[in-house]
Amino acid sequence: MMKRIHISILILALALILGIASYGVARMMEGGAIPAAPVPESNPLTSAKIHLGKRLFMDRNLSNPDAGKSRVACSTCHSPMLGFSDARIRSEGVYDRLGTRNSPTVFNTAYLLSQFWDGRAQYLTDPVTGEILQGTSLEAQALGPVQDPLEMNNTPENVVTYVLSAYRNELFGAFPEVEQYIGTSYEVPVVFQAVGKAIASYERTVLAFNSPYDFYAAGNTRTLFDEQIRGLEIFEGKGNCTACHPEPLFTDTTYDNPPDTGFHNIGVFREGYETGTNDATGEPLFPNSELPEYEGYDLGRYYVTSDTSDIGKFKTPPLRQLLCTGPYMHNGKYSSIRDAVEFVVKGTVSGISDPYEEDFVGDVSPVIIDIRNESWNEDEINDLTAFLEALSGGRMCGGM
Repeated sequence: MMKRIHISILILALALILGIASYGVARMMEGGAIPAAPVPESNPLTSAKIHLGKRLFMDRNLSNPDAGKSRVACSTCHSPMLGFSDARIRSEGVYDRLGTRNSPTVFNTAYLLSQFWDGRAQYLTDPVTGEILQGTSLEAQALGPVQDPLEMNNTPENVVTYVLSAYRNELFGAFPEVEQYIGTSYEVPVVFQAVGKAIASYERTVLAFNSPYDFYAAGNTRTLFDEQIRGLEIFEGKGNCTACHPEPLFTDTTYDNPPDTGFHNIGVFREGYETGTNDATGEPLFPNSELPEYEGYDLGRYYVTSDTSDIGKFKTPPLRQLLCTGPYMHNGKYSSIRDAVEFVVKGTVSGISDPYEEDFVGDVSPVIIDIRNESWNEDEINDLTAFLEALSGGRMCGGM
């Protein structure tokens, strides 16, 4: 079960106490259009959890202990100084291994029903009762990279041993119910899950709602330039961008939508690395043994559902803080917001020679086809880009 609480007030208080970044809490407290961030009943938000989660988020020792100086932390791929992303096409894990996709930002992920580009992280299962813990997509995501051979390449056993050594008091202070399982067969799964819950609690404080657009929406019409206002009109009108990026969260992969909502195929062309090899195994990066004709293609949502209609679909990313979360698309295809915008509305980018142009899988979503059936000029693309830039603000790319 999930419950909506006045999390804005709680986050503000905890941010002041712990020195944690609180992006845009002020507008949330004003009772504006921003909904309260959902918190799962299985993981109530507390200052102790947030404090522990922040420390774990920054801790490279969650990586495989044998990786030495190449160990990474959550913050390696989700750096607060880089918009809680890493400014790389593909993130770098232990032993300099490169991941398979671009690293999404943590900003506002508290609202997302599922995590990762393919939505594979949706909830945890209680290791003691077997109960599905609804609303725990952040918790589930946090534990994925720890075990991924291309990222932290660690095991739950290693993590639990380390956490019980380095954070024992903080762990029991944040999760007093965990102590009863120490020394039992449930020790590893319960403590490991608590690690995910702590990191998720910290990530629920990473919110971004203090952009020029937010002040404009609240009634201060002077915060947007003329081209940004024109871009907003295009965003809501001709571009039909709200079909996938509805305001105010600018994504349709939220708890208010059905589970399968929020995945679209926009025909993003391959990058050359997609035909390459997995740094951990030496095998093809995307072997697709069940569909060998697609070797070298990232099939996206299909990997979760095994439904061929989901081939090439990826989760709708939120559009806030774009100025500091590039490059863009699941494969980091475009380095500038403008190029990404031009690709979405036209299906190509002027002046870019791309050996993989038109080389993608699956069927482009009808809503995207409709947008591309429109005639687009340079001024419209520039205005739409200007509006998207107005969705960045607050402390944005730096600071804790």
